[in-house]
Amino acid sequence: MPDDRCFRIDDLDVEELRDHTRDQQLIDAFAHWVEHLAPQVDDVISEISAAFADTRLHDGIGLFQANGLDDYASDEELKRFRDRDEKTDWRRISYADLERCYSAPSFFDARGFVFHLPAFLIAELNDRHPYGFIDRLYRTDEHPEGWRRLLTDKQRRAIISTLKLIREHPNYEHDRDEIDVAIQRLDGTPNMG
Repeated sequence: MPDDRCFRIDDLDVEELRDHTRDQQLIDAFAHWVEHLAPQVDDVISEISAAFADTRLHDGIGLFQANGLDDYASDEELKRFRDRDEKTDWRRISYADLERCYSAPSFFDARGFVFHLPAFLIAELNDRHPYGFIDRLYRTDEHPEGWRRLLTDKQRRAIISTLKLIREHPNYEHDRDEIDVAIQRLDGTPNMG
């Protein structure tokens, strides 16, 4: 099984896994993912794309600006980074920029987090961002604070769909309780966005 892929695996990957392990439970879990759940990845990506289509950065912290904060950039440098940031269409953010700025999510404010959330989610679901962005949706209390309240109902449902899908992936088997709590939080979060 390739190390650089998680969600976009296929029957050939399962066969390769069979060659490397005798753990039938693990093999069966990945075979189940490939047969029953991997086909749903594109549907979830479409749901994310539609839900976040009109999301804008507004005054939120942008990708390059957040990366600059991580690098202790000066105010002048941060302004230049902000000028380079995509502010109107998260779909224009390249996988290469997401990978280059992999630590940026730690420095987003709530608006920046929500604006970049679909780009990072889709990149990870397409196995183009191996840095565990999805984990931020269920492993942290709420960083940045307030991002859940900015979501529309449609966006909230798209994130819940994402979490429901990934909770079934064998790599997330030990995280299911945390994922379930995150789903409950999202289901009960009042909308302000």
